[in-house]
Amino acid sequence: MALAECSIAKASFEKSKVSLGFEALARAQYLLRKKPSLEKMPLLEQIEESLEELAPACTLEVLSLPRTPENSERRRGAIAALCELLGQGLDVESSCRVHDWPYFLGQAMDKLLATEIVELLSWDSLATTRKNKKSLESQSQRVVVDFNCFYRAMLAHLASGFSTRQTE
Repeated sequence: MALAECSIAKASFEKSKVSLGFEALARAQYLLRKKPSLEKMPLLEQIEESLEELAPACTLEVLSLPRTPENSERRRGAIAALCELLGQGLDVESSCRVHDWPYFLGQAMDKLLATEIVELLSWDSLATTRKNKKSLESQSQRVVVDFNCFYRAMLAHLASGFSTRQTE
């Protein structure tokens, strides 16, 4: 069954359907992990490496889907994945597969609603991240939230605040 899922994944990747291929690989991973005797297979390790590499592209593809009820569950999953990727990006010790964080985060933010950006980047975490930016740059470590992303997040917080404002 796991090999069949890998074949489905391969066919999906050939058709440039990254998210469908990613989901097929995730099912293959689940099937291989389910049997303790198969957990040591090199195939499982290859699948896990592929899933790590494909997570950013899959996230962007799913976020690009139309905002319809049929896609809402997949979209919530993509936002959760984006949140996890962002957490890995902010963790200096983590080996995250996103190489150009400002570009990736900018692409993701283009596909999010203001309320989704606010949920993803709380004002407190955003302020702390920007405050630490100069020390990160001086240590030649990756910068996840650059000025453009910070500015867009600030606008999202502002828009969200105005849209939820209660008039007295």
